[in-house]
Amino acid sequence: MKKNTYKETDLYDPIRRLLTEQGFTVRGEVKGCDIAAVKDEALWIIEMKLTANLKLLFQAVERQTATDWVFVAVPRPRNTRDRHFTQFSKILKKINIGLITVALDGPVRFAEIVSFPSGKDAKKNKKTAQVKREIAGRTVDTRGGATKERVNTAYRERCVKIAAILEVHAPLNAPTLIRVHGCESDTYNILRTNFYGWYEKTGKGMYALSAKGIDFLMENAAQSLVAYYRIKAQ
Repeated sequence: MKKNTYKETDLYDPIRRLLTEQGFTVRGEVKGCDIAAVKDEALWIIEMKLTANLKLLFQAVERQTATDWVFVAVPRPRNTRDRHFTQFSKILKKINIGLITVALDGPVRFAEIVSFPSGKDAKKNKKTAQVKREIAGRTVDTRGGATKERVNTAYRERCVKIAAILEVHAPLNAPTLIRVHGCESDTYNILRTNFYGWYEKTGKGMYALSAKGIDFLMENAAQSLVAYYRIKAQ
């Protein structure tokens, strides 16, 4: 019989669907976390692995510096009485980490919360704020576990948004981008820094797309982030 081969990204959609149905805003690959989700003041972080191992535990413990609501997610075992799975579950409870399993071997893939960490007050520190700010700054998602895919960070998303607007309406200055086209307040710095080389100055305070920016939009036209902002810019 051919052995099933899964990827970490296969865990993502069922978990995202489960949390979204509970009212969470869910994003993948946020500040090093496979999945980060917010609902009201609560921040949940989920680390995914195809096998329950020590590396997964180490990652989860590190995430506890940002929130007490940390979970690990693994494929659902064929036998829940499996000795390794049972021992792993006990360790998670000892260190106050929740467990999510994902059914990958059936016709319908779904996630279940097996156990929760004990409820505590939401943490409010620098790491907590950074993760929440990154989630809030994203519109188009990146799949958790997609280590070889480019992560659409909140900063990169703002850069793409500006590029898409300049493609249609250039030349423009930062105040017009902010007031008329709804860009964020850091647009001044994004244009000046020009980290990706997508913009060029055409006059005093005025910007347009550079040749590199034009090439980027054309080459990535099918990418969901680029497609989204090109449509919005019309």
